[in-house]
Amino acid sequence: MYLDWFQLVLIYIVTNSASKVIQKQVLKDQEVDPAAFSAFFLFVVGVLSIPLLMVEKPSIASSPELWLVVILSSVFYMVCMFLYYNALKSTEVSQVETIATTRSIWFLVFGIFLFGESVNLSSFLGIALIFGGLIVIYWDKGSFKDFGKPHLYTLIYSLLISASYALDKIALNSFSVVLYQVVVYIIPAIFTVIFIPKTFGNLRYFIKPQKSTLIVLISAVFQMISTLALYAAYKYGGDLSVVGPLAQTSTVLTIIVGIVILKERWNLKRKIIGVILVLVGVALLKLSV
Repeated sequence: MYLDWFQLVLIYIVTNSASKVIQKQVLKDQEVDPAAFSAFFLFVVGVLSIPLLMVEKPSIASSPELWLVVILSSVFYMVCMFLYYNALKSTEVSQVETIATTRSIWFLVFGIFLFGESVNLSSFLGIALIFGGLIVIYWDKGSFKDFGKPHLYTLIYSLLISASYALDKIALNSFSVVLYQVVVYIIPAIFTVIFIPKTFGNLRYFIKPQKSTLIVLISAVFQMISTLALYAAYKYGGDLSVVGPLAQTSTVLTIIVGIVILKERWNLKRKIIGVILVLVGVALLKLSV
């Protein structure tokens, strides 16, 4: 059965949200180091993707310039995932994911200036509503309420991962989807071990047999599926300025799961209003294509 780019994005939304919630559960353990978790998790997703190479015809870039794009994207992934997991360890997953919707703004910017993608009024209104959900949740009496270092980390993460996705869209013109996924998960994992101090030593936590390691593997499977779906959506017709913001609606599902299952109750009424705004924004983005 052929899946179009919108159906692929829906698969991404569900599996990505499941992966994020599981990751939050693992990071609650005080012994888990965010940098080591990032390195281990990225590496596992890359390795789990290798068997899928058998189901596609591999293609790989031969241009040195494109490999520079891959390396730059890997550096961005290394930094942004380190920041993301530090934020996720320190605060609610529903808060982190809500702030991460600012990626929508960067997707629009990169889509216009790097790829010449067209936008219309519905695009701007949709993105404004998604971003407005963040304002509703955090803006209180003239300032952002309880906005600290984890939230700042998430804002930086949003910029860097949006830049990575833009670079990925360029690279995917010369790479097959699965092969590219293997490359851009394993290289950032190696970079994390090399460039972030103490990461290698802290990996010992994940090597010993235990329940949390199995949980990480389950999360990695969801992440593998979600990233494959997202890359396929980009490769097979989805514009960055539309696919990017739509993909961020995994935030809606993550927030709901955070509230219902993880019992995250901070600013609950504002969260609910924010979710409604995001859903309306998604509808407008879908109508814009």
